[in-house]
Amino acid sequence: MAASSIEDLLNFETHFESAAVTFLNDEISIDVFGTLSESELTTPRIEVQMEVTTSEFTSLREGGAAPTTKDFTDYEGIFTANVVTDNAVGQAGNHATYRAQCRKMLLYSGTNWDSSTLPYYDLKWLQPTESTYSTSDDFQVTALTWSVKFAIRDDAWPS
Repeated sequence: MAASSIEDLLNFETHFESAAVTFLNDEISIDVFGTLSESELTTPRIEVQMEVTTSEFTSLREGGAAPTTKDFTDYEGIFTANVVTDNAVGQAGNHATYRAQCRKMLLYSGTNWDSSTLPYYDLKWLQPTESTYSTSDDFQVTALTWSVKFAIRDDAWPS
């Protein structure tokens, strides 16, 4: 499926976060939000964020964006799911359960990152890399961090 524009194709963060929001909302009993959400952030919740960190120089593709350009096609990034609960309203006891549900969904999520949720990219690798826990006032936050590798599909380049 071709992207509507080169800007749309290169909007990696929005596409990955939207895919995660879609399948996590279907499987987990709490709300899931991406970084661009304008919704009121309630608790308990999961906040997802995609950050692109590097691209592979060896993956240049001639004629991607335009016939005279060479474009990077393989990328790496960090995907984070923040599980947030509020102790002030009695959610402390459920924090570990939500964290485990989120971790399970991401560990076994390979089939969820497909052409219906990520029409422009092929997910090549998703590996858990870190889990950090913190508190701020009454909030408990666990950040589940994942290493991501993906490629732009050949048919995704806009004409």
